[in-house]
Amino acid sequence: MSTSLRIGLGVLLAVACAPARAGEPAPASAEVYGAWSFYNNMGWGAYYQGNLSLARDRFTHAIEYIRPYQKEYPRLMSRSCHDLTRVLCAQGKFSDAEPMAKWVVEARDHDPRTREDVMFDSIYLLAVVYRKIDRDADAVPLLRRAVALEEKHLGPGDARVALTLKELADAEARSGALAEADGHYRRAVAIHKRYSAMNLDLADALAARAGVLEKLGQATHADLLAQEAGKIREEAEGLPRLADHMTTPLATRTVRPEAR
Repeated sequence: MSTSLRIGLGVLLAVACAPARAGEPAPASAEVYGAWSFYNNMGWGAYYQGNLSLARDRFTHAIEYIRPYQKEYPRLMSRSCHDLTRVLCAQGKFSDAEPMAKWVVEARDHDPRTREDVMFDSIYLLAVVYRKIDRDADAVPLLRRAVALEEKHLGPGDARVALTLKELADAEARSGALAEADGHYRRAVAIHKRYSAMNLDLADALAARAGVLEKLGQATHADLLAQEAGKIREEAEGLPRLADHMTTPLATRTVRPEAR
């Protein structure tokens, strides 16, 4: 991490955690929200235009503006910090994003007004960050929470649950929890098969489970699953993934770890 970036993130975290200045007059709520949303919306405008440096600058301005009033408006602070974290992830700066992503989860966990879709976004993004910096063991409890939230709101048989189950199993496998990973891969496979036998997400889950079974000493079963995955990939080549056609009321997933 560059010195300037380290200093900048240190300042932002200090900003996020600092109390409001004593004796500072609080403006009307409409004034606070209007000024904050101006910077935050400009941040998203820059983000969608692909100008990540400008997006980062605008979200930083939103954070700096709301800092003196964060006691009265804690959700605006956590929102801008979360948005800035997404920009850092889009820039590939996952190690830099980790402390702020962790702070957002903690802040939202302590706010009883946090909606569950907002909580899902926060814990899922932190899990992605942990996986990207090879801290899969830290991602596991977050992904378990994410699965529970999706099952609650989407139903246990939804294909989006299968995607998160596969990510959970990936993290468990990489952290050495092979039996748990096998069980979650098995669930993901079963859900995907209810939708389509020619599904690239199904092939990914089958292949990943085959790798775990190989490590568990079940070579014959692993080979059968690997062959099944290969056949699906051949026949489904060029087809869109099932999840590409889905939207979810729970989360907008702009970052996913690559398949491992």
